[in-house]
Amino acid sequence: MSDTIDFILVLDGKEYAVRVDKGQYISLMTLISDHLPISGFGLCSGMGGCGTCLVEIDGEPALSCGVPVNADLSDTIIVIQEARF
Repeated sequence: MSDTIDFILVLDGKEYAVRVDKGQYISLMTLISDHLPISGFGLCSGMGGCGTCLVEIDGEPALSCGVPVNADLSDTIIVIQEARF
């Protein structure tokens, strides 16, 4: 079993391969905020009420503040639409 989680972040059509250690991040929102300089992304309560952290995970919408960074994200594609901010 691997001690890392690998997935792809897509921002404005550009793909970023991400590898993080298990337990390094609590939420996908904090991981994205640390890895990509996206103005206004996730600047709210972090409790799922505002929608500033909306992403698509394998084509399904999700609020990244409520998505744990765990093995479920392995090999997924996460799309961020910066134009909304």
